[in-house]
Amino acid sequence: MSQLSSYHIYFNQPLSTNQLVNIYKYSTKNNRNIYLHQNHLIADAAHLTKLLSFFLFVDIDQPALMIIDGENIDEVYEMIQNECEDCIADISIRSQYNETDMNSETSISV
Repeated sequence: MSQLSSYHIYFNQPLSTNQLVNIYKYSTKNNRNIYLHQNHLIADAAHLTKLLSFFLFVDIDQPALMIIDGENIDEVYEMIQNECEDCIADISIRSQYNETDMNSETSISV
């Protein structure tokens, strides 16, 4: 079942290049989308250059918004949490939608 969830992520230190590459690899080999947003910065994790640019300019003193879209998004959430556990101070869910909650005319807030 298709799902869409958004989370606030609070970082306590920047992610390493290896962590970013692992997130990129994971997002390109699965049928899921991972997006990051903070202020004027937006990154699609399936594009390595955009992901690297996002983390060059991200302010770790402010939360970032992570949006995960696709099948079995709990698996993606767990992977990111495990991959970045030393860099993440806290993750809190903002909103969560299932395929049954949405149709072509549904307006959602992430």
